Amino acid sequence: MPLVDYGSSSEEEEEEVFSLDKKMELKEQSITKRTIQDDSERVPPKRIKIALPPLPNSLTDLFRDRERPADNPERHQGRTRTRAHIDGSWPVHVYLEVKLSSELFDIVTTLIKVARKSAPGTVSLLESIASKNSKNTTPIEAEASEDATELHISLTKPLYLQELHTGRFASDVRDAFKKRKKFSVSFSGVQSFANEDKTRSFLSLRVGSGHAEIESLVSEMDMIVERYCQPAFYEDPQFHASFAWALGGNVLNEDIVDTMTELEGELGHDLRHCSITVRRVAWKIGQKVGSVALS
Repeated sequence: MPLVDYGSSSEEEEEEVFSLDKKMELKEQSITKRTIQDDSERVPPKRIKIALPPLPNSLTDLFRDRERPADNPERHQGRTRTRAHIDGSWPVHVYLEVKLSSELFDIVTTLIKVARKSAPGTVSLLESIASKNSKNTTPIEAEASEDATELHISLTKPLYLQELHTGRFASDVRDAFKKRKKFSVSFSGVQSFANEDKTRSFLSLRVGSGHAEIESLVSEMDMIVERYCQPAFYEDPQFHASFAWALGGNVLNEDIVDTMTELEGELGHDLRHCSITVRRVAWKIGQKVGSVALS
């Protein structure tokens, strides 16, 4: 009886395995192709920009006194900065406040009018408080002593301090003068000056009585500025309160001062008898102003 050849079971299993592997391969290819197609057709979502809320005024105004205005001579009556801005360095000036009486105000306004006849570009330093507070680009001259900003008698040269030293410096000045006494100052005449780089000239009231008291304050200030490696005041100081300026180191010169001698008889006596009381030592650091009252 002949034997029936049924074939090997292992061969059947191999065929089934091959068939299964082929199906898996085709399936993977199909999935891969579909994934590539899906990725190529997918449109990336649009990004929505969300505007941040504005900062409150309490934050935006926090460092406003540290803002440095642009150096624009057109906004400063032609004046140019003598030293470029340096980050972290601030200009400093220490001075006495001279609040004008109505009589002294009238004398100074007359002197300014005389100066303008020879130098029409003369700028008055008797600025209106109202115009200064409104921050007008062009200062408006005061029409009465009650509305006039005070004049200054300098106790230091122009100084420059690092920001980390400014607070300590102000405290040193306050401590040095808080027990000093008020004193009187009068003026003996008119004098012309020029700044160190000869870019501007000034007309000033020359200090008469009160010179010794101011010299004592300057000696105290010299000791303070030395701690900060800053220059001492001028040798043989000529204390004065400037009331007008002009562009150019020789515009408001001695010739113009001489023209004022014609007023000596009329105004000289009144000027020498206009005594004012110095009540405060003040300082300006950048845009910040401080002062200490004399006792």
